[in-house]
Amino acid sequence: MRLLCFFIAFCWFNTAAAADFQAERKKVEADPDKAINQLSTLAAPSAEQWLLLSHGYMKLHNKDGALSAVDKALDLGLTPSLQIEALQHKALVYGIMFRDSKTAIKVLKQAEKALQSYHENNKPALQTSIYESFAQGYNQRGDITSALKYAELSVAIATEHKLPKAELQSRLIAGRLALQQNNFSMAQQHLSRALELAQQSDDQASLGSIHLRLGMAYDKLELYQLAADHLHQAEQFLQMPDRRTQLVTVLLTQIDVWLSAGDLARAEAVLQKARALLQQLKDPYLTAQLSFSEAQLSLARHQPEAAEQQLLKAAQLFQQLGNRSMQHETSITLTEVALQQQQLEKARAYLPADLQVDTLPVFLQHKYWDVLSRIHANSGQWQAAYQTALSANKARFELQADQQQQRLDQLAKGLKLQQQMASLSAQNTVQQYWLWSLLATVIVSWLGVLFFAIRRSLKPKTANTGQVWVKSWTAFSRQLRKDQLRDPSICLIAVQLQHISEFKLVAGEHLLRQSMRNLLEQLACEKLIDSTVHTDVLWLSVSQPDAAWQQRLWLGLSSIQQQLPGQPAFRIWQGQLTALLGQDWQEQDINGLRELVWYSWQQQQANAGELLHFELSASQQVPCSWQAENVRQDINNALALGLLQLRCQPLAHQPV
Repeated sequence: MRLLCFFIAFCWFNTAAAADFQAERKKVEADPDKAINQLSTLAAPSAEQWLLLSHGYMKLHNKDGALSAVDKALDLGLTPSLQIEALQHKALVYGIMFRDSKTAIKVLKQAEKALQSYHENNKPALQTSIYESFAQGYNQRGDITSALKYAELSVAIATEHKLPKAELQSRLIAGRLALQQNNFSMAQQHLSRALELAQQSDDQASLGSIHLRLGMAYDKLELYQLAADHLHQAEQFLQMPDRRTQLVTVLLTQIDVWLSAGDLARAEAVLQKARALLQQLKDPYLTAQLSFSEAQLSLARHQPEAAEQQLLKAAQLFQQLGNRSMQHETSITLTEVALQQQQLEKARAYLPADLQVDTLPVFLQHKYWDVLSRIHANSGQWQAAYQTALSANKARFELQADQQQQRLDQLAKGLKLQQQMASLSAQNTVQQYWLWSLLATVIVSWLGVLFFAIRRSLKPKTANTGQVWVKSWTAFSRQLRKDQLRDPSICLIAVQLQHISEFKLVAGEHLLRQSMRNLLEQLACEKLIDSTVHTDVLWLSVSQPDAAWQQRLWLGLSSIQQQLPGQPAFRIWQGQLTALLGQDWQEQDINGLRELVWYSWQQQQANAGELLHFELSASQQVPCSWQAENVRQDINNALALGLLQLRCQPLAHQPV
């Protein structure tokens, strides 16, 4: 009996705490500047206050502050309800602010796992919200099938438990996903219900979203004036600072409508508005979509060369963001552009050779088989052209017959969802399972604390400088991978004498090598983990290089400069491995990172006797595709979008 009373009191406390937190969160989001100023002055903020800070930072578009604050909240420990909400919030920070959908989905899976052992009254609301986030994350990655599964599950839970706000958001997402697959019957079903809910609550932002989706639908149905009317209403509803991302999507859809209607002047005017708005947002996904729209305008103006360059930029960004659907659509469009210019070899190169065509939406399957058929025909391969033309016709027939089949699919999915919901309801009634899950959570938490305590007690190995000239680059890379798994704070530092080829001709290589040995002797400490020389560069792996380490390196190089003839200039490059490569990187990725080193050094030349320090940081993990064929272009795009930041600091004539 006492145990039962304890759990009743515990559950009541969790519910009350969650309600108080939601009220405080609304205050923070209403005036984030004031809230952040107040919370930042606290000597030791609680976990809940760190989570409030994260919401405030997100409202002010401070992604680094939002991520750091939510991590501190999770580290300090939250109630089960707030822990699930914090994990979802962290996923949104990754997905919306960093455009890192892969990491966002990983964090959402942690929240979904935590939900399995959670059985309070607000569980359905948490479920619908998390499943909405899953749908958005998978959509961002171009996995429409997984996105629709979660969107429909979210709709089903919200409908069963009579959660009108959650149902509205879930139906908006499901309607958008249905439109992306040209499933107009499903889109109409979700958007009609969403419009009814939005009108009942007078939700201006949701009304704007619904008009946007309706505009997209009428655009695909080639009813351009109706599409333009709905998009104009969407633009009016979404004139809010926190809805600028949606507003850009409205403008991009307007461009598509006016291009389809043949009104190039209006398309250009809207393009300028979208471009100006994106300069403020710095959103890589929308930037890629804008490049795609610019290419469509160039094609309408019969400028295939300009369109090709704009599509290449879009393709690189979509690849960098991991959006497979848009990546494939862009590649197929590039193939069409090459065919327009009678460039058969280029058309073959642009068309993905290993594409799983059956996994594409039907409209993309039709485009793929159509361009492949034209490639075969232009090459004189008539049998292959005939076979691929048959596949194109089959896809077109499927598009026309799709509406009737979709109605049958909806009935089957509805039955399946009922079975899933019955299973979920049964789980919610098992109190004993909840008690054991709670106990298991406590045990796992203690094991986690013990694991991190043991891990922090491990210290990095001191570098073996005597073997530096023997170790190969491959061995250094492999050891670097192992060390980084043990110590995520490791930085890669590269040091090279500027104009090294000329120096070796004049002074000889032996003098330079001896200087590098002397430098390593001066740097030897527990922070220096490993080192090697490759391509005339001294490569160092260093654990948490602080100001004292930097000064040690600069003084060591300054001392060498005084000893070498002509006091040559040195260049230093520094980057944090986990930020640049992520946690799970391959040995080939480090070769791409070397390209970033060369690229950085090309940006500025050092003067005689100067130390030039280049430092790279990333606003999201894995900002580049390090194994891409044109990794230099990928690096340039990441710098232009702010995914990578390069800082260069000249350190002239350091005192010895």
